[in-house]
This record gives sequence, C-alpha cells and structure tokens, in this order.
Amino acid sequence: MDKLLNIQTEGIQRDGKDTFHFHRYEPTPYEVLDQLFHVYPLSKDDILVDFGCGKGRLNFYIHHRFHCKTVGVEYNDEFYRCAIKNLESYNGPKKEAIRFESIYATAYEVGEDDSVFYFFNPFSFPIFSSVVHHILDSVLKHPRKVSLILYYPDEEYTNFLNQQTPFQLEKDVEVYAIHSNDIRDRYMIYSYDAS
Repeated sequence: MDKLLNIQTEGIQRDGKDTFHFHRYEPTPYEVLDQLFHVYPLSKDDILVDFGCGKGRLNFYIHHRFHCKTVGVEYNDEFYRCAIKNLESYNGPKKEAIRFESIYATAYEVGEDDSVFYFFNPFSFPIFSSVVHHILDSVLKHPRKVSLILYYPDEEYTNFLNQQTPFQLEKDVEVYAIHSNDIRDRYMIYSYDAS
C-alpha cells in the first residue's frame, strides 16, 4: 500500500528513544486497517485525528479509502518531518485534506468538527486521560457524535473510559487471527453522542 500511495511508513522505532510517557513508533499493519474499516467504515464528512501519527500511514490510508479529512498529531520531530515528506510525495487528490501538527497531544486544539480519534497506544495513561478530557470539552461546546478507536487497547485506557466518561463501547473487533496470536490485538471503538 505504501507503494500505491507513494509514501514510506515502514519500520518500527528501535532507537531507544521511546519513554514511559511516549511509546515507540510502530505503524498499524495495512491488513489490520483493512479489517477494521471493513466493519467500521467512515464517511467523507468525518474528520479523523490520529494521536501519535508517526509517519502518517493512517492519515494517507483513510484519505485514500474514504476521502475524508485527517489530522496527524506527532511530537517527535523526526517522524513529523517524515510525515511532511510523505505528504509531498503522496499521489492522492486533495492533499490539503491531510494535515500534520508537530505538537504534544495535550496541546492539540480539538476542532469543532473532529469526529474520530485514533490511538495505537501512543502514550501513557495520564496523557490519554488528558486528551480524552479535551475531546469531551470540545463536545460540550460543539455537541456532536465522536468516536475513539483504540488499537491494542491498554486496560487502564478502557477502565477509564468505562468508569469515568460518558463513552460507551460500540464495537470490539478482534484482529489477532490475521495478524498475531495475541488476544490484545484488537480494536475497541467507543462512542459518545451529545448531539
């Protein structure tokens, strides 16, 4: 798929620069994305925000498949530069529908139309809970339906969503059968409709 999109997103971060709060770069496999979005398609009116977007794989995939706007949030300068380079080489139409921001996730200003938020265990629980509170603040100001897509969900994340937020589990998509033998290799999709 990288070749089709004319981007380069392969590789897993092995430089030891991941920390307790910021986890290593590892792109979601395309076959896993295919399985998720077969059962959970987006509309062209959705705006997807990928927290910890790395080199932007999900952003390009989503734009190519659903023609919706995407935002990639990435604090690591090296990965942000790779995402920008990929944006320059991307052969899809309407590149302006893809945006990358080089900031910490907690500094991202949730847009009033942002509707889908993607997390592949990008950071520690304290950062995740802060980001979720920013999303909920935005929904309070601009009522709408929002969804959180968690890949390889951390138990602390899901306990927080289940017990301390209005989000409800909408779908639980097991993908480990095609990708690995790890039972945690799954998507959990939480939604909250304040409209």
